[in-house]
Amino acid sequence: MSVRESAEIRLGRLELQIMNVVWQKGTATVHEVRDALKSAKTPAYSTILTMMRSLENKGYLEHTVKDRTYVYRATIAQQDVRCNVLGDVMSRLFDGSPSLLVNSLLAQKNISDADIKQIKKLIKERDEK
Repeated sequence: MSVRESAEIRLGRLELQIMNVVWQKGTATVHEVRDALKSAKTPAYSTILTMMRSLENKGYLEHTVKDRTYVYRATIAQQDVRCNVLGDVMSRLFDGSPSLLVNSLLAQKNISDADIKQIKKLIKERDEK
């Protein structure tokens, strides 16, 4: 496990939205991120630029310059963030208990039979390892 994987990863809502765009695209400029975030409350270009610089300072993004434009790429894997955040949630909200977390997940009204089937399949595959 790398230092980054074991370190605590904290991302705010907009930071996570930005990272999702960069992960999806592979590389992205501030304009590309802003275009991808188009909604009723799209943040200003300067806000996204500030957030991307902050993410770079935290070590989650890095940039290269192409035709005088900063092109960003993620330096941390989406799966590392998912595992870190889920571990934090499990620790803080479920007393570190995976079974309490899964029980709460299964209690959700919007979980489909297909989702439950997929979860069972994943558990079976893990047991076979």
